[in-house]
Amino acid sequence: MIERTSCDACGSSRTTYPPSISPAWPIAKCLECGFVYLPFSPPYSDLDETLAWEKTSVAETERRRSRFLSRLDMASRWRMKIGHALDFLRRRRTLGLEGNVLDVGCGGACRIPDGPIPFGIEISRALARAAKPTFTARGGSVTHGPAIEGIKTYADGFFSAILMRSYLDHEAAPLDVLRLAHAKLIEGGKIHVRVPNHGSINRRVMGGNWCGYRFPDHVSYFTPATLKLMAERAGLAYRRVNWMSPFDDNIIAELSKSHVSYPGENYDRHNDGRLDVVVSGVAASRPSCFCAVS
Repeated sequence: MIERTSCDACGSSRTTYPPSISPAWPIAKCLECGFVYLPFSPPYSDLDETLAWEKTSVAETERRRSRFLSRLDMASRWRMKIGHALDFLRRRRTLGLEGNVLDVGCGGACRIPDGPIPFGIEISRALARAAKPTFTARGGSVTHGPAIEGIKTYADGFFSAILMRSYLDHEAAPLDVLRLAHAKLIEGGKIHVRVPNHGSINRRVMGGNWCGYRFPDHVSYFTPATLKLMAERAGLAYRRVNWMSPFDDNIIAELSKSHVSYPGENYDRHNDGRLDVVVSGVAASRPSCFCAVS
């Protein structure tokens, strides 16, 4: 098991343990910022084959069909077709028309629009093998393995953009991956992120039947506030793209690398709520953006 002893969003080790939705997989909630995550998650080696996405997704679909509210939610999934079309346009805008673009958790296909040279990282051996021909045909390649290891194989500043669509919620070390992604981006490079929104209206209504709960596949549960906080700790500027979609189950955000970002900054809290951002021994205060999840 991978054990997480502190919050990736704010660094605090103060946690509470809400009533578990899945008896086998307890969840933790940070008392400082409200970030929700699995304190114990499967090792990366299990995600290669034993708990590979193409296997667990089948079991998850069957589980949902046994619950009335989940069946109702799945029956109305036609509403997502419009969202998928908008998502493609948003990806195109963020990823651009040229350069080297990385898809982290690419699955068995290439989701990078035509134009850039595509590169992928996929932890499932079978899916990585299935995706390889498409990537190589466009001049790129696919790396099989955990993202936190695969991304290290690329040179710093190699990518113009990175796609993290339905990936970061599967990652047990999201802050570390975002910091590595920061290093691999060119100046001004962007990351397109799409993760389930734990602060969504639908999650509050559906409770434990919410479509975003997938155990043990989803190990990190973000709200706009906690994703923003974690991105800033990694030195990335945060901009939410779908902020006008209150009923969307997902957060779609653009994270940008710029000359004002500091991936190694540390945070110290004042009693009045301000944060000291310590960079190379120099402290500068900024307002706190901590937000709790109910």
